[in-house]
Amino acid sequence: MITSKFRNLLIIICVLPLLYGCPPPGSLESSKKKEVRDELIIEIQNQIKDLGKTPITEDQAKFKGKLDKDKYIISLRKQLDEVKEEKKKNKAKLEEDKKKDQKKEDKKAAIQKYKGEILILGETPLLEFEIGSEDKYLIALKKQFEEAKKIKKAEDQKIEEAIPEWFQDMPPGTEKVMFARGTAISSDLQFAEDKAVNAALLTLAKQLQNRLDSKSKQIIKEAGLGEDLTLKTNIERATTIVIKNVTVSGYKIVKTKMATRSKGGYRTYILVEYPISLTYKNYLDEINKGSELTNKLTALKNTEAYKELVEAANTYVSP
Repeated sequence: MITSKFRNLLIIICVLPLLYGCPPPGSLESSKKKEVRDELIIEIQNQIKDLGKTPITEDQAKFKGKLDKDKYIISLRKQLDEVKEEKKKNKAKLEEDKKKDQKKEDKKAAIQKYKGEILILGETPLLEFEIGSEDKYLIALKKQFEEAKKIKKAEDQKIEEAIPEWFQDMPPGTEKVMFARGTAISSDLQFAEDKAVNAALLTLAKQLQNRLDSKSKQIIKEAGLGEDLTLKTNIERATTIVIKNVTVSGYKIVKTKMATRSKGGYRTYILVEYPISLTYKNYLDEINKGSELTNKLTALKNTEAYKELVEAANTYVSP
C-alpha cells in the first residue's frame, strides 16, 4: 500500500512541470544560444554599416554548426575584415596623395624663395627649361644661391674695406657750409661718378629744403603774415626755384674715391660741399623778384629772421 502511494507521488512530481508550461532544460540552452547569436550578428552588422558598407544577408551564408562555425557569421567577419582593409588602404592612399601634394607645394615655394633671394643678391635666376625636371631645377637654384651669397659676401667685404674714412665719418656742417655724400655703382667709371654726384646732390637739396622752410616759417611768423596765402605761395615758389639751382651749380666735389667691384664695374664715393650763404642769397633774390610781395616786403624785412638771413647771404663770396 505504501509502495503504491509513493510511486503515484513520483509520477505527479514529474508531470507537474509539463502541466504548468515549464520548458525542459534543453530548450533553455537553445533559446540562450539564439539570443547570443542574434546579438553577435547585429554587432558585426553595425560595424560593417559604420564603415559605409551593407552586410551580407543570412540567405547568403546559411547557419550550420556552432556559433564559431556559423557560415553567416564567418562571412560577416570576413566581409568586415575586407572592408577594414579596404578602408585602411584608402586612408593610406589619401595620406600618401596628400603628402605628394604638400611636397609639390613645398618644392614650388622653395623655388620661388631661392629665385627671390638670388634677385636680391643682384643675380639673375636660372631658367627652368634650361635645367629640365623640377627637382633638378631646385638643386640648381640652391647651388646658384649659395654661389651668389659667396660673391656678395666677398664684394661686401671688399666694399667695406674700400669705403673711405671721410665717407663714413662725414665732416659736420656749419651755418656757412653744408656737406652731403653719395655712392653709386656702374659698369662705366664716369657714369658711376655721375650717379654718385646726383645722389649726393639729392641729399643736399633735401637738407637745404628743410633749412629754407624753417627760415621762411620764422620770417612769416615774425611778420604776422601767417594767414596770407598769396605770400606763402610765392615764398614756396622761390624756395622751389632755389633748390633746383642747387643741383646745377654752386656745389663743389671735395672728395672722391673709386673701388673696383669683384663682379666687374665700379663703385664711386663722393663728398660734395655747398655754401649755405649762396642758397640764402638766391632765396632773397627770388623773394624780391615777386611783384605780388611788394606790399609785404616791408613787413618781412623788418623781422629779425629776415635780417639774419641777409647777413648770412652777404658772407657769400663768388669763386
